[in-house]
Amino acid sequence: MMVSILELQHRSEAAEEAVPEAVPDSPEKPEFEFVLGRRQVASVMFVFTIVLMICVAASYLAGKSMAPRAQAQVADPAPAPAPSQAVTVVREPDPPPVVLMQEAAPEAPIFAEAKNGSVYIQMGAVEKGVAAIFAEGLRKRGLDAFVAPGPSEKIFRVLIGPLADPAAYARAKDTVDKIGLATFARKYPN
Repeated sequence: MMVSILELQHRSEAAEEAVPEAVPDSPEKPEFEFVLGRRQVASVMFVFTIVLMICVAASYLAGKSMAPRAQAQVADPAPAPAPSQAVTVVREPDPPPVVLMQEAAPEAPIFAEAKNGSVYIQMGAVEKGVAAIFAEGLRKRGLDAFVAPGPSEKIFRVLIGPLADPAAYARAKDTVDKIGLATFARKYPN
């Protein structure tokens, strides 16, 4: 069988077309795409939260173990006083009890009218139930407190007094300031 050069050349071109192109020496990295739905995002966030809580707990426990512990104080026995030295304890007499206000008589009503021309310390203007509780609390502190009508039908004033003189006012104001309540003086009628 005789084959001509042209035929061989034609066959070699056909063979080259059939052979795929050569792969380059450096292989290309394939590209990947991650797709996360709501469930996957929620799962990842849950795992992240658990890991974060574990780290926080471990940090807390590590810090707690590093903190100095309070050791029990062991009292040393007191040394015996020297027999040659006598110790005398001098006590100052207790100061006489200070009378803050005239104590309210047990039968004094919680609801009363303010006297015209008298000076009072007003503690607040609130609704009737709160005013009664407030006045009772002030009475337990030794103050002559009562509830008087307020600027409207639903508002009542909590008053301390009547205060006869500036000294009584100063004592009452000092007592209220020690309790930590805000006040203001008021002269009736107003």
